[in-house]
Amino acid sequence: MSMDSLVLLGLRVALIVVLWLFVVLALRAMKNDVKVVGAASKSTTVAAPQGLARAFNRSTPPRLLTVIEGPLAGSSMEVADDMVIGRSPDCTFVVGDDYASGRHARIFKRGAEWFVEDLDSRNGTFVSGVRIDQPEQIELGTDIRVGRTTVRLVP
Repeated sequence: MSMDSLVLLGLRVALIVVLWLFVVLALRAMKNDVKVVGAASKSTTVAAPQGLARAFNRSTPPRLLTVIEGPLAGSSMEVADDMVIGRSPDCTFVVGDDYASGRHARIFKRGAEWFVEDLDSRNGTFVSGVRIDQPEQIELGTDIRVGRTTVRLVP
């Protein structure tokens, strides 16, 4: 082997070592991020919504849909078995929120269980801070975010 080929071989090996070092450091950073996010989500799931759900018997039916945050904070309506939330006047629960779609989300009862589903809204529907893409079961006290408005089923 000539000197040039040895130098090229050395550079190739050094490049592979540097690339693997980068991969290992990236994986370590991702692992640390997952630990931080996991710890944050654990601390937020023990917050008021979960405590409120535990405070009531599972058989306690929800009586009101209440706005916790947003333009209409403090307002509420009596619960129906099928409710559509959005900006459109034909919705069951009209929110004055520019970030909500016309027909944003649907809250419905199936048997004794309550569910929420996103109606292909632009900004998505979030249940306890997690974006949903299919009907998600909810309980009393679960936060449902539609645009910048957060609603909750309460007894």
